[in-house]
Amino acid sequence: MIICSAQPARLQAVALNIEATIGVEYELIAVDNSIEGRGICAVYNEGASKACHPFLCFVHEDVEFLSQGWGARALAHFSQDESLALVGLAGSRYKPATPSGWHSGDDDDLCINVLHGASSVRASAAFAKPADSGSNRCVPVVALDGVWLFARHSAWAATRFDERLEGFHFYDVDFSLRVAQQGKVAVVYDIELLHFSLGSFAEAWARQALAYAAAAPVALPFSCGAALNPGRTRRKEEAAVRYWLRLLRRAQLPWGLRVRWLRAVGVLRYPAQWRVALKLLLR
Repeated sequence: MIICSAQPARLQAVALNIEATIGVEYELIAVDNSIEGRGICAVYNEGASKACHPFLCFVHEDVEFLSQGWGARALAHFSQDESLALVGLAGSRYKPATPSGWHSGDDDDLCINVLHGASSVRASAAFAKPADSGSNRCVPVVALDGVWLFARHSAWAATRFDERLEGFHFYDVDFSLRVAQQGKVAVVYDIELLHFSLGSFAEAWARQALAYAAAAPVALPFSCGAALNPGRTRRKEEAAVRYWLRLLRRAQLPWGLRVRWLRAVGVLRYPAQWRVALKLLLR
């Protein structure tokens, strides 16, 4: 268990929760980042380099595990599939070339099994599972959200988090995309986790999204499904444009950054999204 910690009270709470629920032998490696404020990639690499077990779990400290024996459940997925390298609880089967987070904007790609709220009593479930995945509890994706990442130690050693990515954004997207080039990445549906935060998509996130899209280390778009024809790819890219324009309208971005975003996504190519783009500009 590797945690980048900034709040001692939260770390103490999640450490007790892990001990009560994980159900397997483990070691907790918590790196205090409250003073230095290093990027999470550097912290995670430091923690992973100290780990002795063949599997690594990177998790935020503002969470609560609700499933008993969740560690055994995670390990079972890897024992059943030798090609499996990394799993999470939220991700997408398609990563657009369009500047975006892990969510592609197309519900057909969305895989998510996370609860959000201040407590388990007041939590709301964020759940999505592709219809064509059937009863499978482990669904392949290419991009993951970083609230919980469970990986083979060997997958981390071969890939590592890219410490050129400073701060706390895109470490998860980047790591999962690069791992997906070598092995299988998936979202699992038999572990329940409560996350106390919904994440932030403010100015720092938007700037890093643009920088990452301009210099991604993998060829985008990237999909774990069958090859897409140009028409289908265009529809998916437009879905990403629409989703992120709508989300960023609430982010109070500087006007110049909004203009940069519209140029980067090539909004002029998507007339159906001009109205949404105008709303972003006039926000």
